[in-house]
Amino acid sequence: MSVTLRPAPGVQTAPEDPIARLPVVVLGLCVALGAVLFWVPLRGVDLDSVDGYGLIGVLPVPTLLGAAVLALTFVATLSLRRPAPVLLGAQIVVTVVALHTLAQVLEPVARFPTVWQHAGFIEYITRTGTVGISLDARFSWAAFFGMIGFLTEAVGMGSLDPVLKWAPVTIQLLYLLPMAMIVRVMKANWRAKWFAVWLFPVANWVGQDYLSPQAFGYLVYLFFLAILLTWFRPKVLRTRRAGKRGTGREPGRLYLFLFGPKIPGEEPVRVVGTRERSFLVVLLVVLLVVGTASHQLTPYLLIASAAALALVGRNELRALAVIGGVVYLGWISFMAYGYWGPDPAGTLFAGGGNPLQTFLESTTGRISPSEQLGRIQTARILLVLALMALTAIGFLRRRLRGIDDRVAFVLLVVPLSSFGLQSYGGEIALRTYLFMLPGAVFLAAYAFYPDPKPVPVVRSVPRRQRIRRRLPALVAGSFALLLMGGFLTVRYGNEAFEQVRAGELKALDAMITDSKGRPVTLVWVSGEIVTVPEAASQTPQGPWGYRYFELFHWLRVEFAQEPWASNLIKQPPVALTTAEQRSRRPTVEEVLAQMKSQPGTYLYQSRTNDVYQTLNFGLAPDWGERLMREIGASPEFTEVFRDKDASVYKLAKPGPAPDPDPPPAQLTIGVSNWTPAGLIYLPVLICVLAARELRRIRLSPDQYARLRPYTVVAVPLFLGFVAIVVERFLTLKGPLP
Repeated sequence: MSVTLRPAPGVQTAPEDPIARLPVVVLGLCVALGAVLFWVPLRGVDLDSVDGYGLIGVLPVPTLLGAAVLALTFVATLSLRRPAPVLLGAQIVVTVVALHTLAQVLEPVARFPTVWQHAGFIEYITRTGTVGISLDARFSWAAFFGMIGFLTEAVGMGSLDPVLKWAPVTIQLLYLLPMAMIVRVMKANWRAKWFAVWLFPVANWVGQDYLSPQAFGYLVYLFFLAILLTWFRPKVLRTRRAGKRGTGREPGRLYLFLFGPKIPGEEPVRVVGTRERSFLVVLLVVLLVVGTASHQLTPYLLIASAAALALVGRNELRALAVIGGVVYLGWISFMAYGYWGPDPAGTLFAGGGNPLQTFLESTTGRISPSEQLGRIQTARILLVLALMALTAIGFLRRRLRGIDDRVAFVLLVVPLSSFGLQSYGGEIALRTYLFMLPGAVFLAAYAFYPDPKPVPVVRSVPRRQRIRRRLPALVAGSFALLLMGGFLTVRYGNEAFEQVRAGELKALDAMITDSKGRPVTLVWVSGEIVTVPEAASQTPQGPWGYRYFELFHWLRVEFAQEPWASNLIKQPPVALTTAEQRSRRPTVEEVLAQMKSQPGTYLYQSRTNDVYQTLNFGLAPDWGERLMREIGASPEFTEVFRDKDASVYKLAKPGPAPDPDPPPAQLTIGVSNWTPAGLIYLPVLICVLAARELRRIRLSPDQYARLRPYTVVAVPLFLGFVAIVVERFLTLKGPLP
């Protein structure tokens, strides 16, 4: 039986006022206007005019105005009395597409040279059906490359070019899925939650979203956190109780801030059935294995985050970090043997053990001597400092309200431990910032909207109170403008040498064709000045190796240096005068001597490498053009390929053809006396630990004593496995000095 509720006699119901929806309609029109202003003027952008400031120097003013409209419109939407989920979600998607497809729309081929090297790894695996661990250290973590190669073969995709070009925006949109799960965990009002989700892609200017193991590993990391925080926090969250003061006086605000009672900064855990939780436990273990097999750094952050969350009482799967550690140790010991073995391709912890030095080298130590590029790199540091300042303010404002945001704090702080691992080619600061973002964006949003529940909007309030309530929106709008402009400045600040030109790909193809499948020694010019030759760059800036990766070898041209050039190795780098720049260029004789030193050499010159050497190492802006004119006029060289983007020359009288290279070393695990036992211990130990956690989720905390049989079995297995890993390292690599 249905019951119809009617209004009481004499009571009139107010129909929905169309004017009440007017702000949403107006804001939607503003979003459309911002998108039009952003995209339409880009048709006239001249990429040849890009200098050390990157794209920001050539973007039209209407495009910048459109970006400002998108930022301010989003903050204005947060000022509505009620949330407008459809409008807010559309604004985030429009912002992601605008910011993360800007270069892809402007440039004819996929940007970033490294993505083409990854294409070479994928091409090698699909062509040979194996990995070449002696070719590159990244082949020791080749799961991602193998997965992409399998998928492209399965769908019959003849070219990876569309995938390479549009991967960044696709990956950024995928990041929003786990972020939407994490945002539901946080105890915050709707404005803070939506602002945090908007901040995430706008603050993510690091540029690790191209088709790479890091981008895939980061997606695994976000989903790992989302599952762990959504379903595996304790049902009763541990909070801080009031501390004992010991005197009869009323506690002050500082005492309450430090030791007073706190409420959890997270919502109660979502309750699901045991079967669903068991499936999720297995999924978390799978994510640990996939993340470990795909990337070097990601598994450490997975393990550290799981351990830290368990330590602060926000992860009931206490052995999950142990499982991750066993998987990581097993992969390094067996699958990455080619990385650390007798003929290692690299050093696993290069630069580790000195966090302060690693931090300085990857921040201020990377500032270019070029005035333009140096300003862009300084702007990155300032943007990070601004965001970190807001995280501190947000943490304090929530703390003063008696809220314990330990999850956001852990996600912010744990990645800082990465500085103790390795320098990661000088990029560890960028990677650390990337992994800090999930925690940073929430705390930064709390700086503007700290209250767990939205503050009700009351119209009849004094003017002073109205201004005070509008102040967070005004400050948030200013920060949104700063972050939007900062993104466009620093994200594409290296575009002068991060864009890939079609002629550079054709030049590499020309060398492969001309060599007829024989090894290619690619001679290139570098202006880098180093005190340790092993620390010098071994490859040019460009899309080298995107096909037939195993054919290429690289040979640097090290030209004569003036006495003043030694100043460049000092920190901070010293900018060069115009006269000094003009004097620093290689001669034809130096290039010729290097090419005659080995058979099968080709001189490779590209606009990308020319600009890179100019901005980073102080060569004259036209050094490459002048060198190529002299090379072209010399009878010692023969032109193989030449266009406006790149040139390839070989010797007019080449020596004997190079002998074919031996086949690259394929995957090997190395065999010691105890290795067979280790191959048995590893899967058994992982299964025992996983079974222990599957059993844990079926028990209440007072029944955890029933887990002791699993512990009794796991401990000797773990000790034995560690002993086998140590034995392999001492036996297969040699005794430690």
